[in-house]
Amino acid sequence: MNHEKEIDTKQEVDDSGMVSGSRRKLLASIGLAGTALVAGSLWSAANVQGKRVTEGVYGAEEEGCCWPKVTIAELRSLSTAPAELYDVTDPGKEGVFRFDPADVSSADNTGLVIVSVTGARFKRIFQGAFNVKWFGAKGDNASDDTQSIQAAVDAAQNRGAVVYFPSSDFYLISSPILIDSSKRGIRLIGDDYNRRVHSSVIRPHASVTVSAPLEAIFKFTDTEVGNQFEFSNLDISGDNKTRYGIYSKKIAHSLFRRISIKGTTLAALAIGYGWCNDVETCEISYNRGDGIQFVDGEVNVFNVVNTKIFTNDGIGIYLSRKALGVRINGCNIEGNKVCGVFARNSIMPFDLSDNYFENNGSVGYSFANPERLVKAQIIINGTVVAATVGNTQPVSSIRIVNNFASLRDADCLVACYSAKLGLEIGNNSISRSSAPFKAYTLLRTGTSRTGMGAWVNNLKIYGNGVAYDETYASLANLQIEDLAAAKTHLHRAEIQGVARVNYSPGLGQFVPVTTGSGSFALSSATYRTYEAFELSGAANTSDWGFTIDLAQYPELASKYVYFAFYARASEASTGAAAYSSQLGPNTSAYFENTDWQLVSYVDLLPSSGTVSFGIRKLSVHATSLVYVAHPVLSEVGVPYEWY
Repeated sequence: MNHEKEIDTKQEVDDSGMVSGSRRKLLASIGLAGTALVAGSLWSAANVQGKRVTEGVYGAEEEGCCWPKVTIAELRSLSTAPAELYDVTDPGKEGVFRFDPADVSSADNTGLVIVSVTGARFKRIFQGAFNVKWFGAKGDNASDDTQSIQAAVDAAQNRGAVVYFPSSDFYLISSPILIDSSKRGIRLIGDDYNRRVHSSVIRPHASVTVSAPLEAIFKFTDTEVGNQFEFSNLDISGDNKTRYGIYSKKIAHSLFRRISIKGTTLAALAIGYGWCNDVETCEISYNRGDGIQFVDGEVNVFNVVNTKIFTNDGIGIYLSRKALGVRINGCNIEGNKVCGVFARNSIMPFDLSDNYFENNGSVGYSFANPERLVKAQIIINGTVVAATVGNTQPVSSIRIVNNFASLRDADCLVACYSAKLGLEIGNNSISRSSAPFKAYTLLRTGTSRTGMGAWVNNLKIYGNGVAYDETYASLANLQIEDLAAAKTHLHRAEIQGVARVNYSPGLGQFVPVTTGSGSFALSSATYRTYEAFELSGAANTSDWGFTIDLAQYPELASKYVYFAFYARASEASTGAAAYSSQLGPNTSAYFENTDWQLVSYVDLLPSSGTVSFGIRKLSVHATSLVYVAHPVLSEVGVPYEWY
């Protein structure tokens, strides 16, 4: 026999299993002091879905409910001794408020606290998110909701709570919503983003003009590093009269998830110093400036995943500050006019993988020193000075793999002038599916001419190719600028498919390739297992070397090659230069010490004819010597150390 008390099936049973009638008796028995506790135990997230608190806490309204039904205006006007509970009925602000006789100081913020003319404080009974409509936000595409949204944010920061924007027409603001970086982290969430109707959209009020734009929709105070903030399921529209969508110079451990930012003039998402920030499944599109931009400090461990960076007039993702660890993965980066991704400062490591790139760089980025226009999907520079090519803040450990790129107006996939600890470009597919035919380059780079400072080290290129129909596109590995360089590091490049051949004869076969003085003879010195020769004589002696006839080596026609060797000076103020008959000697500097040093030079061979390569002694002392060993002439893409 079942001895458990049976429940009348006609009674309402709430989510906790408590019968609504029994619940009301319980509330009456415990009195006012226990009301909040019971409310907290019985109610979960009903307010996030816009559910009346009287339904979430006390069950659906029933005939005979004893609490007075009032508007907020009526509650404020009460002059008699208040009851304990009031049922507020204002549309969008519904809920049960409790009289708190012990509170004589809380300010009236409409949403959580209402103060009557006699100073009585009434407090909303709830658990969960702070609905901006409780605080007076209309979301009707006409009212100025700035103060109401600000009140909700301020109240939430006092508790570290959630600010909820229910679906509406549009929430309009006339000044930035300020978020206090020194207070608790909060979540700002909506119902959905990027929908035609019924989404949570925040945009400028009609009183905001293009000539006097908003600084931002959401702006942090940046008094210290803000921690643990989240923006989710929101539409942020700048209407082309807002500089930034979300702006913070100091933010950490924060998440930007399922948000859309459009119509800003400088940058949609601008963040600065901080650790572990994630942009996930967002859309950042149709902005007149950049999509994502680093604005201050060192931004470390920054991840952009599964995000659409689309049709921005500036740079898709502008990494203008230092960073330790940037990952861009699984994103659609398309139609950004300057370029898709630009790393202008030191980043290590830097990973771009499994992304879709299309038609970025149609306008390109204009460098001024040296002058050049670069049209690329990705630009990696590494200099703190804008528009200057260099590696004063080199980017390191760069990985660009498994991407699909429809280049269209761009000339190359990557323009990289700074890769200190390695640049890997692998398994990327390049597409052009229609006429006219266009030749593309995987990597546009430079050598280290004085004043330029380009530096690409430990380059690896493998597994890349033209997808679909090669009728409309071809793909070259390299375009190398400023060949008359002081030095280059491209003798360390490793490119799949390049033949491992040393076209340089041994030092014993070197002959003068320019007119001069001095001698070139076998030395008793050695470098590792290699024999060494010595250059002697006055400064600027003749260049000793060899001549390549492209009729004999047609596989080198129109190819980039490097000429490299080890050299050591017998004393200070002495050095060695590599020579090419096309470019002349590649340096006028002297060695800093008397250790063995690697000297290298890059040249682009013509389609036919002959080119001479040689070694020259540099010295102010006729009695000094330069020892040289292990000369190599090879196509760029075969590491020098392999010979």
